[in-house]
Amino acid sequence: MPARSITKQLPLLPEAELLVWCARTVVSDELKRSIRRRVQESLDWSIVLGMARYHGVCPLFYRNLAALCSDLVPAKPLTQLRQKVQADALLNRSLAQELVILCDVLISSGVSVIPIKGATLAALAYGDLALREFTDLDLLIPEGSIAEAQRVILSLGYERKANGVEGHQLEDKEGPHHVLIKKRPISRVDLQWVMAHQHFTFRLDRPEFWRSQIPVTLEGKTVPGLAPEILLIVLCVHGSKHAWEQLKWVCDVAELLRAHPALDWNQIFLHASSWQCRGMLCLGLSLAHRLLDAPLPEMVLARLKCDPDTQALSLRMPASLLKDYQEGINEEQAGALYFSLKDSWWERWRFGLQLCRAHSRAATDPPLWFRWRTSLTCLARLIVPVHRVIKRLLSPAIRGTLNRWVPSG
Repeated sequence: MPARSITKQLPLLPEAELLVWCARTVVSDELKRSIRRRVQESLDWSIVLGMARYHGVCPLFYRNLAALCSDLVPAKPLTQLRQKVQADALLNRSLAQELVILCDVLISSGVSVIPIKGATLAALAYGDLALREFTDLDLLIPEGSIAEAQRVILSLGYERKANGVEGHQLEDKEGPHHVLIKKRPISRVDLQWVMAHQHFTFRLDRPEFWRSQIPVTLEGKTVPGLAPEILLIVLCVHGSKHAWEQLKWVCDVAELLRAHPALDWNQIFLHASSWQCRGMLCLGLSLAHRLLDAPLPEMVLARLKCDPDTQALSLRMPASLLKDYQEGINEEQAGALYFSLKDSWWERWRFGLQLCRAHSRAATDPPLWFRWRTSLTCLARLIVPVHRVIKRLLSPAIRGTLNRWVPSG
């Protein structure tokens, strides 16, 4: 089914709808009435709590349930939510204190650092450390300073995560990065300079990131943070990388937009075009506006209306909130999603060749919602057999030379 053929919201589970209504810091009067009506209906509260935990929105969910309808929610699930939120708040504060120490020591040692997501995101977007779940500390470090940053952090009692990879660099769904762990107090630090996934790379170590950093107050101290315009793009790229499988990533975008109503939108779209992630930005904005009523200026809404394909994709995410999960887009289909979000015809079909060369399911067996399903499958039928013959007949060195005509990334 072509993406552009969808014109209305795919129905959510009743439990998911309640979660979406409560996963925000600003609730309209109409929505308050809807929430009170919904909690009096027949809901499976084990599903509700499971969704809240999976989607990382327990703090927002509990805050609104407790404020609006604590008299209507069954006592057991409300108590379970409160206990989890209280435990998470203690962890968040401990991690924020550790972040302040890490930034002070790294900067004193001459290592540039900008915390991304986590504690600084909670402060910049939510205005409250307790309202955003996080379990680790993501630090943007210049690629050339990674070794020195590791040395400094190891001197504070951290250990490299055992992974059997030379140089302790992990290459997983979060991309290439270095992980260091301290047991007391428990803390995990990820040193990153790039955001990556299969068939996907977005560089974080960019001059604009370092030039635009701002001070963020945590625990009465200041640490570096990303400017809201840059952070918004990073959040949209990160959510798109994971096919927006968790609602908390949509909440991050929505709350950042609420907290910073005077963003420089010309700069945002200029950066997004320059960094070839305009489609991912528009997808994140569309999701935040549609699901969580995130405020957007008219000029941005007009841009989104001119991109019906991206808006249609947003109707299918997060997939696990839909009544019919099969109608959604999940992270296993990320290759087809990345293809759909490319900013130009050239980028899209260059990426299509890359998918064919990798024998990706996005090319050989794309999902039904994928608009270019027929054309990309036909291309794969031409490319895949030729590529297999080349792999059999040519040496690795010659194959490497030929492969460079379809660069990755």
